[in-house]
Amino acid sequence: MRNQFRHGTLFLYLEGRIDSSNVDSLETQLKEEGLIQNNVDIAFDAKDLTYISSAGLRVLLKVKKKVKRPVSIVNVSDEVFDILDVTGFTDIFEVERVMRQITLNGCRKLSSALNGEIFQLSDDEMIKVYGKDIPLSQIRKERSAAQSAMLYGVPTLIPYDVVKCEEGYGLIFEKAETTSLAYLISRDKGRLKLYATMLGTTLKELHRTEVPKDKFDDIKERYREWIKEIDDPADSKMAVFSNLISTIPDSNTYVHGDINLNSAMVQNGELLLLDMAGSARGHALFDLQSLFGSLVGIEKKNPGYCLKNYGLSGATCKEFWDIFFNVYMSDRQLEIGIMNNLLLKYYVLKESVLMKLEAKNRLNQQISR
Repeated sequence: MRNQFRHGTLFLYLEGRIDSSNVDSLETQLKEEGLIQNNVDIAFDAKDLTYISSAGLRVLLKVKKKVKRPVSIVNVSDEVFDILDVTGFTDIFEVERVMRQITLNGCRKLSSALNGEIFQLSDDEMIKVYGKDIPLSQIRKERSAAQSAMLYGVPTLIPYDVVKCEEGYGLIFEKAETTSLAYLISRDKGRLKLYATMLGTTLKELHRTEVPKDKFDDIKERYREWIKEIDDPADSKMAVFSNLISTIPDSNTYVHGDINLNSAMVQNGELLLLDMAGSARGHALFDLQSLFGSLVGIEKKNPGYCLKNYGLSGATCKEFWDIFFNVYMSDRQLEIGIMNNLLLKYYVLKESVLMKLEAKNRLNQQISR
């Protein structure tokens, strides 16, 4: 059995027929080569698999129990998919049929996202092409998050297939007619108040929408996992950040997790949210501190941040925030001062933690080279 570590995922390639005559050798190989590790995502590539019996399926179950993480089976043929479906394995594993191969020849680039680029694929579809370092599991998570969010009234683009594209992967969406709020405001600042009002109204409603625990992660746990990955005893700030997270009340209401002027757009007069992989449940403060930081807080400490990230001046971003915040707090005027103080205290959370995490990842990559 071949294996390859790619895009942050360990791919294990299954071939031919797997049944009682050869399943022992498959299991032995997995154990002897130490391929199954607790700290990596696992994907079984079934492109060359023609048949798998119940004995083979039990080996896959053992792998899933050992790693205690989502395990996917990709490039599944129709014949093998029928086996997985009738045995209920499509409910246990993340199963993907053979991926379409997409070429970008002649495709017009529409915009850039935080973790990829967006191209027009056809009159009705566009494709988000992810960076080479983005694992397949994260792309699938973004699609799953968008689908779950839609069920609970979150306005977002309809996601379709995960596909192979060039040397990486892409996710196909319904085609959007416009681009991000940042781009729209840069083209027509006269509509800034309209867009800020739309975002304030939309987020206020979403932050009151309860979502189930089995569909959305707890955003506090996500932040804790980031801090755990940093794991730097010498950095006293991490302890401070851990305490800040603990003091935020628990909540089962929807949060976007990555709201900014590049992750929202307007289409046919409706505001739509993009970059849905961060969707979670938690207190609204997680979204508010992130947006405040990206529009006001970080700009104060690093002038030019807004221009670099949004193509807008710091003054324009501050104006957007002021209008947005007044709309968002319109029925809680007495709490505005309290919320402002909280935002000044908490806005460092996301940016600082992620910067630390990215720095550690870059260092690890340099060491591995």
